[in-house]
Amino acid sequence: MPEHFYNGKEAEILIDYIDDYRLDNIKKVATEVKRHFIPVGELVKTPASLKYKDYNLMWNRDSAYSSYYITRFIENSRKSSLDKILGEDIAELKDLNAKLINTLWEALDHEVKKIRMNGYEKDISKLESKLGGNHILSRFDVDENGVKRATNDVNEGKTTRSWTMQYDSAPLIIMATEEYVRNFGTEGINGSVKKIKNDLDFITRYMYNFYNTPCADAWEQYYFYERENTQNGQIYVGKTIDSYTVSSVYRGIKGAKNLAGLLGITLGDADEKEIASFILSNFIATDEKKGEFLAKSKIEYGESMLGVGAEEIEIFNTFKPEGLEKYERNTVDIIKNELFQGDSLPIRYRFFGKYRGTLDKYFGRGAWFHLGLQYAMYLADRGMNEQANQIINYVEQRINSDGSIPEQEIFEKKRVDDPDKFFEKNGNSTISCLLWAETAYLAAATLL
Repeated sequence: MPEHFYNGKEAEILIDYIDDYRLDNIKKVATEVKRHFIPVGELVKTPASLKYKDYNLMWNRDSAYSSYYITRFIENSRKSSLDKILGEDIAELKDLNAKLINTLWEALDHEVKKIRMNGYEKDISKLESKLGGNHILSRFDVDENGVKRATNDVNEGKTTRSWTMQYDSAPLIIMATEEYVRNFGTEGINGSVKKIKNDLDFITRYMYNFYNTPCADAWEQYYFYERENTQNGQIYVGKTIDSYTVSSVYRGIKGAKNLAGLLGITLGDADEKEIASFILSNFIATDEKKGEFLAKSKIEYGESMLGVGAEEIEIFNTFKPEGLEKYERNTVDIIKNELFQGDSLPIRYRFFGKYRGTLDKYFGRGAWFHLGLQYAMYLADRGMNEQANQIINYVEQRINSDGSIPEQEIFEKKRVDDPDKFFEKNGNSTISCLLWAETAYLAAATLL
């Protein structure tokens, strides 16, 4: 491999794709990522976006993925000796990442205590089991008093099938913690170890109890509604279960077992193989033209819905439920054809057949940067470096001068109506900064 020179100094880079342009982008994005870590006492607040007021909160999903990607960025850099160039950035990000893990476990512990205080209902046939207050909700805020429910979410605990009920929260935090501990030990997160030991068994049982019930998906949505009696009368309630969410719980239970082994924790029984079987029994769809594939969603006690989501890439690349291997290639091909359509970034989802009218209308249906980067990592993990690099190059051309990366971009050929006028209200612009996209770039750009 060729020698590499950066700012006139020889660097022992063991990878042959990095040039000064990419290194400058990595440095710029790393600096932007650090800006997202706002110190609050011993914790940190990591807003999903620094440039969009409605995202000035912490999402379990965004923050956990960001932690996971920061760990991967650090390890990729060490393997390539890139850490000799970015040593200060990497050391600082490692310390910040530990504070992020601590903050996420503070939030999980806060949610677990609320559930127990409310009178945890495990029986999925009972109304109380469907209320937001019976679940780990998806986002929170941080102030000088610690973590708290976001102000706008105070009523979600009383809501049946709240949009903030998203079962991937706990699995992703567990996954990020396991990745951190495997690479760095418990250095920096000793304060969280006690919480993990107190809560991990409860969280594992919780995930196992509810994995086959409806919740909002990775995009905080349901895709099929039916009338149901609730404590607020008869209203339409979300009835969809998503393959991504169920697969995340599979990974969460495996991760909990791994983390328990690393930390000496005893867990009760929870069989992730049962979850894999549920996925195979409920989400394999057949289309005359497209063949068999892993569908994005199914209706509770009903059929799978013909459709795919770009988030399904994570099922095959990160969660990996056993038994899905035979459906991977065709599902990924459908995602590529239906969601990417020859572009470097995908839209989030598309349904077919009788559900084809269920459209992604957020910001008029943009194409998402972090989803393109997740696909780049999928390709790189399978040795398809040239295709992965094309996506990374595309993203690099759209990195803002301050190192921020947008949430999405609008392709006119894919645009649909934006009934809530998100695009117009944001100055006819997409959200120009997303932590999830920025950390995904750091992981992807150092993986090849």
